[in-house]
Amino acid sequence: MNWFTIGSLTVPASQLAFLAACIMASLAIWLKKDKPFLDFYINAVFLFIAVWKGSVVLFSFPIVMNSPLALLYFDGGWRGVWLGFLAVIAYAAWKCPLPKQKQAVWSWMVMVLAFEAAQALLTGQAGIAMWFRLAGGLVLLFVPLKQAGRTIWLFTLWQLLFGSMSADLLSQANMIYIAAALFFTLMIRRDFVG
Repeated sequence: MNWFTIGSLTVPASQLAFLAACIMASLAIWLKKDKPFLDFYINAVFLFIAVWKGSVVLFSFPIVMNSPLALLYFDGGWRGVWLGFLAVIAYAAWKCPLPKQKQAVWSWMVMVLAFEAAQALLTGQAGIAMWFRLAGGLVLLFVPLKQAGRTIWLFTLWQLLFGSMSADLLSQANMIYIAAALFFTLMIRRDFVG
């Protein structure tokens, strides 16, 4: 794992990539001049971070009891990521308005592309495969939003293809991509049928 030192703080590359992805997706939504959806998106990001960072209490309670400042330095790891992801799914199912559900799919795709590109750049793995991955993902961003239910699966399969090339097909990140595609498909179909 690659780490970066910012002042007296040491941060993993994946967290910097996540921050960059959140900023890029926020900027893309802001450029679409969709303030209500931008508010929803920012709330979802803060919910994820709060649950992910706070999950250290669940998974490392003795450490937090001995040193409460551990909340600032530690997080819940992959278990915390999954808890944060599930919290955001519940929030999206509850708060995402029907007309904005396909926008949520598009925003997820922007965030994944930005995360994967930022992580590759930060870890020094920005080769030709990363540029193909980015180019294919960008093409899928231009598919009309009314096809979002199908596009999310093409996008996810595209991400999995490149994950399989680096022997990361069953990585935690790819499992989250699959879970997100399932969630978005169910969310869109539920409201399409209902």
